[in-house]
Amino acid sequence: MDGASVIMTDRVDVFDWSGGHPALDLVNTLDERPFDRPIETLVTYRDLVMFVELAGLVEPSTAAGLAELRGRKCSDTLARTRELREQLHDVLRAIHSERPVPTRHLDAISIAIQSAHASRKLVAATSQRLAGHRWSDMVAPEIPLHACAIAVEQLLIDVDRMKVRKCGASDCDVYFVDTSKGQHRQWCSMKGCGNREKQRRRRSPI
Repeated sequence: MDGASVIMTDRVDVFDWSGGHPALDLVNTLDERPFDRPIETLVTYRDLVMFVELAGLVEPSTAAGLAELRGRKCSDTLARTRELREQLHDVLRAIHSERPVPTRHLDAISIAIQSAHASRKLVAATSQRLAGHRWSDMVAPEIPLHACAIAVEQLLIDVDRMKVRKCGASDCDVYFVDTSKGQHRQWCSMKGCGNREKQRRRRSPI
């Protein structure tokens, strides 16, 4: 994203995992959204590969092969994944604000999902299932994008929309799935925004 302020260290986990779902963790890879200079953590294709591996979207062996790839297709995949991320963010923001969901974003997400499914094939399974999926080309540069698209589909289709929430802090745009008992979670984390907001409220005049 243009204007993003970035500091990345090779193989260091800089991602926010408070989303409770890989698709929300993808949205949260652009940190400090409300500020003028949000922090981009998907700076390189290698960062993207690391994200999908740590998110459990691809096997470590697949990630190892992808991390060695270079070239224009890798750069294009990174850019398209960022676009997918922002399209999902806009969908979530519309839902959170009780506004109509932008059809153009759902259409774009649909295209990404269709492409992702087309990149997989059925193989004999070794578990209790009759068959499973694997990538048709195990070193295709687009695999991280496809993996994220499938995660986005699962979020939009399978997760109760009432459990998808935004952090209650005014200066935080982190989304998460509320799996707490009683559905009373307000913050992306109590150590961060939760404590900060409580301190702010204590200092505010009644």
